[in-house]
Amino acid sequence: MKNIYLALVLLSGFLVSCDPIIEDAPALSSSKTVDELKNLVTLTQTVANENKFTYSTSPATTVQLLDQDGNILSTGTSGSIIGIPPLTGLTVRAINQDGSLVSYSQDVTITNYVDVPIIYSNLFGDKFESQTWVWDTEASDGVWGNGGYMSNTGPGWWVVQAAGIDEQCEGKGYPKDGLDGWMTFTLKGKKVTTSRGETGTISWDLSASAKEGWSYGTLTFTGTVPLLGVQPNVNNQRQYEYQIIGMDGEHLRFCAPEPGSGEGGTAWFWNFKVKSDK
Repeated sequence: MKNIYLALVLLSGFLVSCDPIIEDAPALSSSKTVDELKNLVTLTQTVANENKFTYSTSPATTVQLLDQDGNILSTGTSGSIIGIPPLTGLTVRAINQDGSLVSYSQDVTITNYVDVPIIYSNLFGDKFESQTWVWDTEASDGVWGNGGYMSNTGPGWWVVQAAGIDEQCEGKGYPKDGLDGWMTFTLKGKKVTTSRGETGTISWDLSASAKEGWSYGTLTFTGTVPLLGVQPNVNNQRQYEYQIIGMDGEHLRFCAPEPGSGEGGTAWFWNFKVKSDK
């Protein structure tokens, strides 16, 4: 029963995920072996060691390309993909007319990533590995505080400077989040580790900007929160979702409104910078 259910799920993926530039592409392949699938698919790395690939099939057969984690990158009889780091392998699969699946995988070597969404380097560094963030002690508007939602771009009403953040963190039960606090974002698994000893993950939605031109979208934490990630006026309730209002690879600015706040209402702001190795 589980196998039938899986086949139906994958079949629906083939039918709705087809590359829109491919017309009249066959939805299903006849029954094929792994070797037959390999022989009909041509997969090419367009530039050696880069993350761009093209694929084609002859005779025309609908296939899917997936990364090493099972994320679907493309569906169609031919097309191109740009792999998102870290890309270490590709899988080609097809669904047969009887509902069975046939697939093969191959390792890929990527040393130069191109045309990757900027948020990857902004969060994880230019090497797409990991980056450690600390309070931005050089920010002119402090490290933490509140201001107007969708109007301020940092603390504007009540501003906590670096010298006062230890007191705020201790008073709210987060003593390890003070001036010596840190959080590390690691691309593999999109993991977060913090100076308070917690671990979690992050995800983002760049289509979820609260106001065009004011934010880049949202960053959501699961299992943990960033440094002093609480709502002070709501019993220090943990805050998991943030508007990204600044990111340039060296600095990150977060904002989260108090529940029910609209434009101009009370919101809280966090200013971070990349930890220096010096």
